[in-house]
Amino acid sequence: MLANFIHSPAFHGALLGWATAARIDFKAFRSWKSFTEAKQYNWNVALWNWFEGIVYGALGGLGLQQWLS
Repeated sequence: MLANFIHSPAFHGALLGWATAARIDFKAFRSWKSFTEAKQYNWNVALWNWFEGIVYGALGGLGLQQWLS
């Protein structure tokens, strides 16, 4: 059952959405010059963006599966 989930378009879409959101935030991470800047970063926004990436990616993966079938 887990293997079916891992090979599903929804999982692949969610993974791609998360990776995209993480890549965008990685640009901000690279610009930090001190630990203080990391503490001041709005982590709630970053986590929300990652969550949105997962949800929209999964929905996109499901929609793409429907369209390709």
